[in-house]
Amino acid sequence: MGFKNFLREYFTFSRTQRNGVYILLFVILALMLYLSFSDRFLSHDKTDFSQFDKDITQFEAEQKQRIDSVPLEVRDNFAGSNSPDVENEERSPFNPNNLPDEDWKRMGLSDKQVKVIKNYESKGGKFRSKEDVKKMYCITPELYASLEQYIRIPADTSHQHEMYKKFEKEKISAELNSADTVELDKLKGIGFAYAKRIIKYRDLLGGFVKKEQLLEVYGFDKERYDGLAEQITVDIQKVKLLDLNTVTLDELKKHPYIKYNIANLIVNYRKQHGNYRTVEDIKKLNLMNEELFTKLAPYLKVE
Repeated sequence: MGFKNFLREYFTFSRTQRNGVYILLFVILALMLYLSFSDRFLSHDKTDFSQFDKDITQFEAEQKQRIDSVPLEVRDNFAGSNSPDVENEERSPFNPNNLPDEDWKRMGLSDKQVKVIKNYESKGGKFRSKEDVKKMYCITPELYASLEQYIRIPADTSHQHEMYKKFEKEKISAELNSADTVELDKLKGIGFAYAKRIIKYRDLLGGFVKKEQLLEVYGFDKERYDGLAEQITVDIQKVKLLDLNTVTLDELKKHPYIKYNIANLIVNYRKQHGNYRTVEDIKKLNLMNEELFTKLAPYLKVE
């Protein structure tokens, strides 16, 4: 292929192709002319925002004036503010415990803040130190800082009172077979719940024959027993005894030491052999061993 033929093959266009090239060249030329002369027709004036800035400043000033006209306590309730205007507060030394609402408000606290404090006190809360005031979530660090120098809390005697009560509790003693829940509650390491459990178990037994039986009460451990062993006594004369010759099956099986099969044996033996002559006669029962007899004997009698 000659050079001329090569040029003719690659650079010869059809009529349609030539029209497309002309249109493309026209578009390119038009864009070049537009970009060259557009700066002469477009405005380059900068927008003046000064008036807009003045309007914003005026709006903010009006908003601040409206807010300042609202009472402080109303602002606190709706905005949750805890930062009162310190310059307008009336401050003087005060004890925060049981302080009247009006006195709290005079120091700049809102109704909402005072309500939180009074709710805390109604549930047994007490301010024993300045730190207790600081811990109140309704008191911000800024508010506390302005109050701290005025807080006056008398020397707390509650600890001494608790020590005295503890000392008195250690001196108290009780007889297990006659004490009620109030008396038992006063013993060292015994609360109302344990007092109720002790009496319930005592009723099932018929009474305690030795104080170590407290260890059989649900939840009563050795440590608790050792702490009050010297405070308790047992009067075995108050123990209620079961008469082997009249006791029923239902009465026997309610006793903590007597299972149903033992209770059934005791009653059946009496039916077959007549009345028991002595308590030791129950040793003749097949399931009665020495350990069980030792536990049961103090609760049995024969008449």
